Amino acid sequence: MRNIGVAVAAAALLVTGAACAQFKSNPAPAPQTSTAPAVQLTPAPATPAAAPQPGDTARRISRDEAIKMVKEGKAIYIDVRAKEQYDLGHIKGAINIPEFELAGKLNTLPKNKFLITYCA
Repeated sequence: MRNIGVAVAAAALLVTGAACAQFKSNPAPAPQTSTAPAVQLTPAPATPAAAPQPGDTARRISRDEAIKMVKEGKAIYIDVRAKEQYDLGHIKGAINIPEFELAGKLNTLPKNKFLITYCA
């Protein structure tokens, strides 16, 4: 029992020492004795914000809202996965148009329906 107490105390001392070592401050730098001119660093200009991606501004709807809209005939499902994935399983009634083909096929889709795209 005494050996366990000694082991616990040793472990606590070791952990405490390691934790304290991480918080030690660095010593002050030695004064410069060089005659070289001081270097002044200027921060780089801020990078402009990235342009929003098409999906970033897409309206998001809940599953229940999507089901309701499709049942009411107000929307259709578009599965944007590859045909192989679509063939493995998809939402009943969904149209398969892989994502990379979607922009080219928009004119073939109903204009008066809400398009609900999904990929999983």
